[in-house]
Amino acid sequence: MQIPEGYILITKVEYEQFLLQKEQIKALMARVTELEGMLHKDSHNSHKPPSSDGYKKRIKNNRVKSGRKVGGQPGHEGNTLEFVENPDKIIEHKVEECEHCGADLSHVKAKKKYRRQVHDLPLVKIEVTEHQVEVKQCPKCQHETIATCEVSASVQYGDRIKSAAVYLNQYQMLPVERTRDVLEDLFGGSPSAEVIEQSSQLCYDNMESVIENGVKSSIISSKVIHNDETGMRCEGKTKWIHVCSTSQLTYYAIDDKRGKEAMDRIAVLPQFKGISIHDRWASYDDFDCEHALCNAHLLRDLKLIEEEYHKPWAADMRKLLSDANDLSKSAFRGIRFLTALTAIEKRYNSIVKKGFRHEPVMQKMATHKGRKAKSKSLNLLTCFKERKKQILLFLHDKDVPFDNNLAERDLRMVKLKQKISGCFRSQHGAEIFCRIRSYISTVRKQGGQVWDALQNAIRAPSSQLVTV
Repeated sequence: MQIPEGYILITKVEYEQFLLQKEQIKALMARVTELEGMLHKDSHNSHKPPSSDGYKKRIKNNRVKSGRKVGGQPGHEGNTLEFVENPDKIIEHKVEECEHCGADLSHVKAKKKYRRQVHDLPLVKIEVTEHQVEVKQCPKCQHETIATCEVSASVQYGDRIKSAAVYLNQYQMLPVERTRDVLEDLFGGSPSAEVIEQSSQLCYDNMESVIENGVKSSIISSKVIHNDETGMRCEGKTKWIHVCSTSQLTYYAIDDKRGKEAMDRIAVLPQFKGISIHDRWASYDDFDCEHALCNAHLLRDLKLIEEEYHKPWAADMRKLLSDANDLSKSAFRGIRFLTALTAIEKRYNSIVKKGFRHEPVMQKMATHKGRKAKSKSLNLLTCFKERKKQILLFLHDKDVPFDNNLAERDLRMVKLKQKISGCFRSQHGAEIFCRIRSYISTVRKQGGQVWDALQNAIRAPSSQLVTV
């Protein structure tokens, strides 16, 4: 038999071996692409925090440039110091003689006066109040009666300096020794480490009712909540701080676990029946409430698929989500809005179909057993197909935001604590931090003054701490 030019004769065994090698090469190339994608992950195309980027070249974020100049925009009202009509102190600068000829002007009436005000802090020092408690003996029965006084110790620190210590230690996150230094430098007093810790413990105890009953119950009864979690070293191992929050309330809790087991113990999501906004962490899907996905996470995932896997559908979907976000912020409603919404959903369906037509199913290497494995690109595309309602819910409900940035901002302070302190030495110390930070974050969201609120926490019953 004559073999045509350009062909070679091989056995059946060699041909089967060739097909096997071809499949192995295909699987290996897919694995290389996946590993390169992992290597190129940073905060702009994944869920990794910016702190993990190191000293790389500055990355591009997902914001779209507005084209406006940096700084205040036309029509923006600037902020500056204003004159006070009734200043606390007035210093008069008089003209005594003429600077030209030296004539005496001390009795001449001023032609006009210029007002110049300086806003500054008064001299601050610790004020010592002595309580003199009378003891009187009854001449009739000889019984000694001591006057009522709320001060029990012979010498002690007052509520304001204790609340200042908690403010610096728990809110500004200064270590105990630096907290003592600040109080010494600014106020002339240096409470011991024990006093600072006792003050935090007192706040923790007094806040129990308002945080565990008031804030937590209000979050459970809210229509929309944000959920997220982050790792934290505590007692020499990794634990997880969970946050459940709204625009007015924040609740933190620490647990040994990250998933459903921890969420059950925290006992917010098991009772919640509204809309929970979160990333694609699977444990959230186990709860019987409505779900909405964070589109900021999805945009970063799409950017990775676009840049590393070169999938055209990812770029199209990123553009669609951006347009959908603009639509949700638009002022018009009614028929015009519904028409635009219908167009968005048609584009969405078209992009998903187009993606599946060009998305090959990646198989495991032929030497491995088990079910077929999906690539990262196919996994994300499947998410867009199966969770369309959760992804676009922000277009159908004005109370649902585009992303989960509220929870991420709430967790930012936890990461700052980790950056400063590195860890918590004890579980109880972490619990104190979570409860006090829940209180502080709630006060800030409601427009309150943190130091005033902490003074109330030192003094008042827990039921009077904050309005929720």
